[in-house]
Amino acid sequence: MFLSLKNKIVLLSMMFLSIMVVPVPTQSLYNLPEVTINTLKKIDLKQVACMARNIYYEAGAEAMPGQAAVARVVMNRVNHGFAETPCKVIYQKTLINENIVCQFSWVCEGKDEPNKASAKYKQAELVAYQVMTGMYKDIVPKTTLFFHSINVDPSWPYKKVAKIGNHIFYSKQKVKKTDGK
Repeated sequence: MFLSLKNKIVLLSMMFLSIMVVPVPTQSLYNLPEVTINTLKKIDLKQVACMARNIYYEAGAEAMPGQAAVARVVMNRVNHGFAETPCKVIYQKTLINENIVCQFSWVCEGKDEPNKASAKYKQAELVAYQVMTGMYKDIVPKTTLFFHSINVDPSWPYKKVAKIGNHIFYSKQKVKKTDGK
């Protein structure tokens, strides 16, 4: 089968990433998704880049499971209709009481482009690619749509579903309040 030059470059890039960025000893090349031409056609590298940037700023200091959980929230939001693509979810803004609120704080903070040659970014890029090819599906439930750092307490009315690393994850299901408490 003949591959276009673009597909060859993408395939080689993903193979290089898979080999060069294996930061955790337990991460095995055998755990990486099978890369096929059909997979390459489905994975938009612009979306991988958006996801990697979000992972980098939201969970760059986390281990791979924490990074994957953050990425899975983005994919869950796509699947729940927040927006059509990961990039659109990540850069989504809402106007509340004449204030612009970003879904991810780093977006409103105007962060610079990360150092894409750093090990931290390369790991975020690998996790983004893995999540977008279907890995880590069970890291958090499919209903998990929100998370925050353990350093803040937004008092959200949502159901807590997991604590992974330095983040707490929630489903949109409202927590029922009991009378008198």
